[in-house]
Amino acid sequence: MQQEILSPPLRAVGYRRVSMKDQVDGFSLDAQENNIRRYVETRGWDLVEIYVDAGISAKKGSHRPSLDRLLRDASQKKFDVIVVDKIDRFYRHLNGLLSTLDQLNGYGVSFASVQEQLDFTSPWGKLMLTVLGTLAEIYLDNLRQETRKGKLQQLRQGQWIGGIPYGYCNGLCSRCTHPNGKDYCPDFGQADKGDGRSLVAHPVESSVVKMVFDLYINHEGTNRSIAEKLNSMQITLSDGSSLPIRQKGALMRTEPRPFTRDVIRDMVKRLAYTGKIGYRAMGENGIYPKRRAPSQVFEGNHPALIDDETFAKAQEVRDIRQSNTLVRKNMPVRLYPLTGVLRCGFCGGTMRGVSKVGGYHYYEDSNKQDRVCECKQKLVRADKIEQQVVEWLLSVVTNAITPEELQAYQQAAESEKRFERAGELYLAGEITRAVYENEKLRMENAQEYLQINNSGARIAFVDDIRSQIELWAELTQFKRKRLLRLTIERAYLQENAFVAAQPTFAFQPLVRPFMVAQDTWACNSGEGGIRTRGRGLSPGTH
Repeated sequence: MQQEILSPPLRAVGYRRVSMKDQVDGFSLDAQENNIRRYVETRGWDLVEIYVDAGISAKKGSHRPSLDRLLRDASQKKFDVIVVDKIDRFYRHLNGLLSTLDQLNGYGVSFASVQEQLDFTSPWGKLMLTVLGTLAEIYLDNLRQETRKGKLQQLRQGQWIGGIPYGYCNGLCSRCTHPNGKDYCPDFGQADKGDGRSLVAHPVESSVVKMVFDLYINHEGTNRSIAEKLNSMQITLSDGSSLPIRQKGALMRTEPRPFTRDVIRDMVKRLAYTGKIGYRAMGENGIYPKRRAPSQVFEGNHPALIDDETFAKAQEVRDIRQSNTLVRKNMPVRLYPLTGVLRCGFCGGTMRGVSKVGGYHYYEDSNKQDRVCECKQKLVRADKIEQQVVEWLLSVVTNAITPEELQAYQQAAESEKRFERAGELYLAGEITRAVYENEKLRMENAQEYLQINNSGARIAFVDDIRSQIELWAELTQFKRKRLLRLTIERAYLQENAFVAAQPTFAFQPLVRPFMVAQDTWACNSGEGGIRTRGRGLSPGTH
């Protein structure tokens, strides 16, 4: 008789915390520990350790040493699940809780709460985690909107928001703390030139800004050579001594230092030097895109250092130089979308993009290239392995939505149109109130079904991913990289084949039902990894 092989029990740790007020009210650390131990014992888990933060609040921004250590240990996979007596012992605010749960999910560590009966190690618990993630997204979206409103109002009034750019200061000369103030600025210690709320021109830095734009628009050197020219120049101080011209550094963090080509590059694209303030609308991913042109421009309260014509000429020069950077040594410079994602399936090393003579592009094992190990992984053609990954993504999104879900989605859309039409007819007096209410009930039932099954959001996400994949050949290298980063946390190859993937947290709900149906779980890619080899991709033929 074949002996059944049992999986080893989960390694559990506990976390307990009381604030000073809790201690006064008699909330016992011992009671928390007893509940945690009983919970772990009833589930047959192994209790590895209990982390304790005593007399510390769980409010936002509080420092909890044991929690920090717990998260470090989680990243090192020292345990499988964290158990707390109550959720508020872990976090009191929703945003911090959900962010930490998302972080733990990335480590492959689950979470359980005794009092709330939450166990994210179970299928239902994992569904609950998805719901909580949706709540977090709604909360953060609302917070972003309110923050954006306040920021826009300040910008409309011409107020500068953020750090003071090179070329300006706050004008408080009598109490100056500017990095390029004492022993550098001739106005240091003099009467104030501003109120501290609006920017004023720094007497030395503003002259440097004008010089940079003049050199740049007249094509007198590259960013690097302009920086080198500035670093060779001197400023004469009031006492007759001389100092090199310098950038300002960061107050209390870095000392003023020489110019670099990156500083010059950022300087010539800064709209603030024209006396205006640019506002970039937040992207769909919740990030303000630094490289995108401002969506709105406001007149600032600060003085202009250059005119609009000079700035426009500088941008024309930038465009020309940027187009030239696409070619290096007569070979096109290629962005590798799988860099940072692709891993060697043999040694686990990162695969980085390289170009070879003849215009061919490859991914190579960094461990092997850096002589960390003697891995047998060879160079792999970039276009081949990227195409395998794209084919796998397409197979996932094509099968992620069931026919029943798609039918329900279409019915919900149709019922919404019928309800809108019914509203028009009811107002026109062509149908009765009963008919109108019946159409309203039909629409609500259809939408409720989608909400319960989270189908609407999943289908919209799938449509977005599929549309990008189908246009893969037309996407820019940057958009390709962004698409792969959105869907895949890690991708593994062996020889010339894409063999396993670890989907991102956002992409997991789409991958799970498809891969379970294909019986492709459990591979050598680590926790949450998905085997892809032999699942319709035929990687060996690439």
